[in-house]
Parts: sequence; C-alpha cells; structure tokens
Amino acid sequence: MEDILIVEDHGILREELLHFLRLNAYRAEGVNCGLAVDDWLMEHGGPPDIAVLDLNLPGEDGLSIAARLRRTYPRIGIVMLTGRKQSTDRIIGYEAGADVYLTKPVSGEELIAVLRSLQRRLAPAARPAWHLDPLTGVLTSPAGASAPLSLLECAVIRTMATGPDSTASSEQLLQVCGDQTIEHEKNYLEVVISRLRRKLAPLHPDPAAPLIRALRGRGYQLLISLEID
Repeated sequence: MEDILIVEDHGILREELLHFLRLNAYRAEGVNCGLAVDDWLMEHGGPPDIAVLDLNLPGEDGLSIAARLRRTYPRIGIVMLTGRKQSTDRIIGYEAGADVYLTKPVSGEELIAVLRSLQRRLAPAARPAWHLDPLTGVLTSPAGASAPLSLLECAVIRTMATGPDSTASSEQLLQVCGDQTIEHEKNYLEVVISRLRRKLAPLHPDPAAPLIRALRGRGYQLLISLEID
C-alpha cells in the first residue's frame, strides 16, 4: 500500500481521484498548491511514495514543484497529470523530473495502471537489515555504524518494527512511553520520535533520507528494516 499525494487545484477532480485511489487501497491525500505541498512534507516528515502533479497551479507551477521534489527526494515517483498536450510540454515535463507524463482527461483505471507500473519500476531491492540489541540498547546500521538508544527509544522503535507494515499508532507508542498527562502526551511522543530521528540519521548513508514517517492522524512508520537480536 503506497502513499500518494495528489496536487490538483480543481477540487472536484481532486476528490474524484482521491476517492478512486482509496477504493483501490492506496493511502491518498490531496492538496491544491505548492505551499500546501510544503505543509504536507513538513507534517509527514518526508515525501509520499508517488506525487501526482497538475502543472497549472496557483502560485508555483507543477514543473517547479516536480524539479525541487526530484532534487530533494531522488527516489520519489512523479506523475504529471495535465491538459498540456504538446510534445515540447512532455519533454519539459520529463526534464523537470517526471517519471510518467499523462494528459487529461484520464480514467481512474488508467491512473491505477500507471501507478502500479511505476511502483514496480521504483521498487527497491531488499533493504539491508539494521540490528537492535535489546540488552545493550545498541542500534547498528548495515554498514556497521552504531548508536546507543535509551530504554524508551528501544521500546518505541521495537513497537514500530514489529507492527504491521512497520507502523504503530500514536496510542500504542504513548502506552510504551508510560503515563503522561493528557495535555502533554502528543508533544512528549513527538520529542521521543525527534530524538530517534537524530540518532538514526548519522548512521544512514543519506542523512537526509526519511527514516521514520509520520502518518497523519494515525501514528508513525519505521522506514528501515530492523532485526532485533
């Protein structure tokens, strides 16, 4: 199940696409402009798996958004969905970073077929495993770099690693964190996750790569393969 971000300022079309993607088991959300894309990235702590971009948007256009997404997140999938049909438009779109260039109108079935094809092309090889020693609290990367985790950090990362699709709800993680007053629960969990991200980042070959993803309204997902010794 992939995370798809629809960037489309036509509200009815955006909602139709979101509805169809969700019926097909995608985690899909929509925004209407470049500023809203930035808000989404900040809120989720990283990129979607695939962004579907209109080109004619208010403010920053889709070409500019695609170019900066490609620079910042080289592994992201980018589908351009636009009314621009000239061959020169396609060339410019691919040069800006598109994996696929579609012209409107497009059926939901065709978009699903394109997304599935793109998923197969982008599918990474089996991720090398990280290791956590629960006795010492030492987390070791596939390259052999290591960092000590606190008991709480160990519990939080284990909860994510052993959950379905390496995810855990905020409620599960808060239970692991122990009793906190209601008004401070969310901030407390965010602090713990932030500390974990800071400890994991130097161990990864790409320190800017998202290693823990926030799932809005649900919890967090661990984006590394973790084996617990």
